[in-house]
Amino acid sequence: MKGAVVYYSRYGNNEKTAKAIMQGLEESGHQVDLLNAKQSRDLGADYEFLVVGSPTRAGRNSGPVKKFIKNNLDETWKGKPFAAFGTCLARACEKGEPTAAKDIHKELVDRGLHAVAEAFDNAVSGLKGPLATDGEENAREFGRRVGAALAG
Repeated sequence: MKGAVVYYSRYGNNEKTAKAIMQGLEESGHQVDLLNAKQSRDLGADYEFLVVGSPTRAGRNSGPVKKFIKNNLDETWKGKPFAAFGTCLARACEKGEPTAAKDIHKELVDRGLHAVAEAFDNAVSGLKGPLATDGEENAREFGRRVGAALAG
């Protein structure tokens, strides 16, 4: 299947997460484009699935990702598979607090897309990071799980 990993990153941690997820999807046999939400273009009918991510800001996803969703995910996306991811402070991830990934997940379900995985939160140690030691491998594994769900 052909899909897109769309992300926004302020300090680079969410970009690293997006790239690792893309690697996991490619390892699963999918064709994937990496798109920055701030520079995104019309998705058209080229993509069969979507993976969207944002850093957490006050328990929500970022403005560029909200704008991407609003401007690009029309009725033609209903029923298509998706997965959501994001970065959050380690303590917020551990406590199950609201995160960007959960916010994106809910928004895409509300728009009629089909979730193939639970929202993935990747921990950062401070506001600007870095990612947790195993953060990139956890993201690759998430990509593999999403890839397997898409193939199944």
